[in-house]
Amino acid sequence: MLKLETLAPALVASVLALALAGPAAAGPAFLKDLSPEAPDPHSILWEPKQAAFERLQAALQAEQRGPQDNYDARYYEIELSIAPSTQTISGTATMRATSLVDGFSLAVLDLYDSMIVTSVTSGDGTPLSFTHAAGQLNVTLEAPVNSGQDFVVRVSYHGAPEGESFYFSTHAGQPIVSTLSEPSGAREWWPCKDTPSDKADSARIALTVPQTLVAASEGTLVSTVNNGNGTKTYTWREQYPITTYLVSVAASNYSSFSDVYSPGGGGTMPVTHYVYPEDLADAQVDFTITVPAIDFFASVYGEYPFIEEKYGMAEFPWGGAMEHQTLTSYGTVLIRGDHYYDYILVHELSHMWWGDWVTCRTWEDIWLNEGFATYSEALWFEDQGGFSDYKDYMAYLDWYGYFNGPIYDPWETFGRTVYKKGAWVLHMLRHVLGERQDLLDVLALYGSEHAYGTAITSEFQAAAETVYGASLDWFFQEWVYGMNRPRYEYAWVTSNAGDHWDLMVHIDQVQTDCGLYTMPIDIVVETPQGSTTFVVWNDALSQDFFLEVAGQPTAVYFDPDNWILKSVSPGTGIEGDAAVSRLALYPAPNPFSESAGIAYEVPAAGHATLAVYDVAGRLVRTLVDSDIQAGRHSVAWDGTDGSGARAAAGVYFCRLASGSETASRKLILAK
Repeated sequence: MLKLETLAPALVASVLALALAGPAAAGPAFLKDLSPEAPDPHSILWEPKQAAFERLQAALQAEQRGPQDNYDARYYEIELSIAPSTQTISGTATMRATSLVDGFSLAVLDLYDSMIVTSVTSGDGTPLSFTHAAGQLNVTLEAPVNSGQDFVVRVSYHGAPEGESFYFSTHAGQPIVSTLSEPSGAREWWPCKDTPSDKADSARIALTVPQTLVAASEGTLVSTVNNGNGTKTYTWREQYPITTYLVSVAASNYSSFSDVYSPGGGGTMPVTHYVYPEDLADAQVDFTITVPAIDFFASVYGEYPFIEEKYGMAEFPWGGAMEHQTLTSYGTVLIRGDHYYDYILVHELSHMWWGDWVTCRTWEDIWLNEGFATYSEALWFEDQGGFSDYKDYMAYLDWYGYFNGPIYDPWETFGRTVYKKGAWVLHMLRHVLGERQDLLDVLALYGSEHAYGTAITSEFQAAAETVYGASLDWFFQEWVYGMNRPRYEYAWVTSNAGDHWDLMVHIDQVQTDCGLYTMPIDIVVETPQGSTTFVVWNDALSQDFFLEVAGQPTAVYFDPDNWILKSVSPGTGIEGDAAVSRLALYPAPNPFSESAGIAYEVPAAGHATLAVYDVAGRLVRTLVDSDIQAGRHSVAWDGTDGSGARAAAGVYFCRLASGSETASRKLILAK
């Protein structure tokens, strides 16, 4: 008897269940407030950054990257005096760098024209000639240097910062000074090589502020000096590599409070927060999860990357937050005393690994920062509430049901696609790899290969392929470089085969805004004897899968755990009440390196073809193309193509066709 079964995306049911559950609902508190009319809860994270990115577009398009590629910035020293009363700054920035070419003589730094340069000198104080225009400072060195040789440029400057990367404001009548330089706003307040691709090995940040204020920044506080003139200087030392957009200033009449993180290897690390006095009580409630969250992320990602320094948060007047290295800037609006914004706290903390420890090399690869941090939220809630909370959270990340453009080189550098679809890529990759630990193994390998450095998408793909054991280009092409999502229709029909039941599941991909998606799909079959999960390899727009179960199927569910970013709608049905006729393939061994035996079975005599295809659907080798008798047969594939040449290691598919029916199986050719 014909049966059709459709499973709508789990996002509506699971998230609405949370939304209606009231204050006692499991999972993040903010999910209770979701409604179709409400703004995206995560937009508080990306909207300020996207606005800054758009504001900086003219400067980014005009910058001369070529000359900057000829040197490597190794160390920055920023000595900055800040005057909140006049909203001005003055100071000296020193860069030590290494030439990457012979005969290097012109150092190009990024610095907005609103900063007035008064002098530029070498390391020994020799004056250097310079020009400053169109947002770039061009410094002629005292003498050319060759590849591998160091040089020092020291810039004295002052001015009123232009733009919003360096921000003056007040709270309760008190000054607040803060920065948020992502993506390329460091140039608004200090001269530097302002690109994420070049991390300095270390930095020193000395901040002189009115003595009523506390100034916090990256790394370790090495000194606090009362200057005797109504100011204090706070000197911070960042001993780990850092990119320019992660250097920050946070100064106000802060109250601070501390906790302690105890790493697995012994010792302790301070966790110190800086908040406005009027928000201290609420912060002491909201921030209680910080140390447990460090513990958790250390257990899944490896030890906290800046263990010799600190972690903490500094309150600032933005709506969202920013993952400044070792000292997250945390928006005033987020501090409520009710854990409502825990998801943002753990998001920013996870950036210490994905964004700060390993930094995207280009802004086209920003999903390596933001998608990873958003997925980290889901892992945190899985740890807190189990797999059901994890599934609910992933469903929430698709609450709005659409993503514009690709993840790599996105239409909006900071937006829903990068943050939320980026998280879905890791969710789907987890299932493609097999287990949660497999994904964590990928992240461990990726992290170790690019620790304290930068990375691009292809390098993350390479790490994933190492763990997977084969090419994942099919996955990255459709989900990272491509757009949109598959739309599935499916139906199923059963027949009694005596000692078991045969089940045919028919799957169509009917999307019109993108091409074919190749994905493993969970098919869960319920029978009186229990439920069984099958994973079918869907690599055609229309495909039949033949399954065998012990009892009569009573329900068939399509990807019930929502491992695929998709939509599912009713199929056209399967006509008639015929029994399931079955083709079967049994490749072994799999994976193989020398030769694989492929047993195959057809229910009736007739013409059959058995061929091997690559992941792009190209024919590699035809193994059978003849009339055969009903029953079981076998053939071998030695890993060569039709010309006799050895095929490349990777994933292949053997496909059997007889009459109007087909069957296929994945086959992995190892090196």
